[in-house]
Amino acid sequence: MKRKKYIPITRKINAIIIISLIIGIGTIISYYYLSLFMNINDSTRQNLLQQSDILYTAIENYMIPGEAPLAANFFNDINKINPEYTIKLFRSNGVKAFRDNNTISFVNNSIGVNKFLEREVIEDNEKPIDNYFSKAIEVPPRNSVFRTVDRMENTFGAKGKIFFRIYRPLINLPRCTVCHGGEHTIRGVIDIRNDITKSVNDQYIILFISIATFVLMVSILAAILSQYLKGTVIQPVKSIGDICTGVTQGVFDKKVSIKNRDEIGALGNTVNTMVEGLHERFKLSKFVSSSTIESLKTEEKGHKVPVTIFFSDIRGFTSFTELNKPETVVESLNKVLNFQSGIIQENKGDIDKYVGDEIVAIFTQENSELSACISALKIQKELKEKSGSEYNNLKVGIGINYGEVILGMIGSEKRADYTIIGDNVNTASRLCNLAKSGQIIISESTYEKVKDQVKTKGPYKVKVKGKEDYLHVYLLTGIYGG
Repeated sequence: MKRKKYIPITRKINAIIIISLIIGIGTIISYYYLSLFMNINDSTRQNLLQQSDILYTAIENYMIPGEAPLAANFFNDINKINPEYTIKLFRSNGVKAFRDNNTISFVNNSIGVNKFLEREVIEDNEKPIDNYFSKAIEVPPRNSVFRTVDRMENTFGAKGKIFFRIYRPLINLPRCTVCHGGEHTIRGVIDIRNDITKSVNDQYIILFISIATFVLMVSILAAILSQYLKGTVIQPVKSIGDICTGVTQGVFDKKVSIKNRDEIGALGNTVNTMVEGLHERFKLSKFVSSSTIESLKTEEKGHKVPVTIFFSDIRGFTSFTELNKPETVVESLNKVLNFQSGIIQENKGDIDKYVGDEIVAIFTQENSELSACISALKIQKELKEKSGSEYNNLKVGIGINYGEVILGMIGSEKRADYTIIGDNVNTASRLCNLAKSGQIIISESTYEKVKDQVKTKGPYKVKVKGKEDYLHVYLLTGIYGG
């Protein structure tokens, strides 16, 4: 199974902070910009409509008495006074007004008098925008307001300009029919254009500043929150994780140093208390067999199992204690017990208990009899070679027996031990008592399991306490190939 990629919590928290800030602040700035944009557009639109009303009235006043040239000059004057405004007039057929003499000829014919003089023809083929213009000449008449971008040079003297435009129909009023006839409702369309390029550019600048401010604010807030969380949450949690990792490796001398007066601080104190408790239990585990620890996991009450029982006892230890100082006695005893325990555990044996200067061990794995014999031979070899220099001339006798025993939790509710009991345990103890310094005595049941692999002397007939019949035992001297 492929292991999932490890993602540090700092990266996750930073991502959450940044995303939250982007959504939160981004929403506010977007709303602010859109509101500003809509307000500007609405304001520009309303201003354009209001100004169109004024211009429309002025144009009518010029056109009614037939002062079309004054209207044309008025358009040019408006453009000079305020370059952001441009006013054009189109006939209802979409042809630009004031460029030829068609209207003058039509009016002169209508009134029967050459009242209006012809003017110089101007070449100007500008056309209105069809879809918007067609709305302005519909009946009933209505204004057509829209936004457009003029990207052609020499059009209104601008290039790439953005306009708010209004096509406003010029109604053919009854008083206008005298000159223009009554065949049509709309006699022209006024094109009023408001250059909003600067306003749009200002909006873009505001948007850019808003985005830059937004990015800066998010970065600063993310950095501040990240540092705050790093100091108050992430680092303490990492420290707790390091302590817990150390505990799994048997390191109990470190503590969580968290000064936070919050849930993280309470967690740190709890972890410290837990580590102290685990340390005490770890130290106590030295005095408890591994089989006892395993039994706590399975909660086994007791059962019969075939095992190899190993007893080792120091010879002459009583007189040794009388002749030496207490600290020397304890130091020497611990040395002897320590190296024996190491050898037993190397050969997959389990220290069941220490009884004074005696070790009781059990071997339960496959070929447990041979493992027990190998352990005994290594112990006697160590003592033979180093007893004088390392162990104050202490030596041991060892007894080994194979057989069925009862394995279970023995004791009271307040104090119990997971240990072995039964006749075969007693037999192993008796064999250990028979063994002299440097000897290893094994039972006949053990011998039958390992006779092809070990060297022995015997059998010998012995009488032990608690047994009516003699036992056949063997003196273990070596191992083939070893």
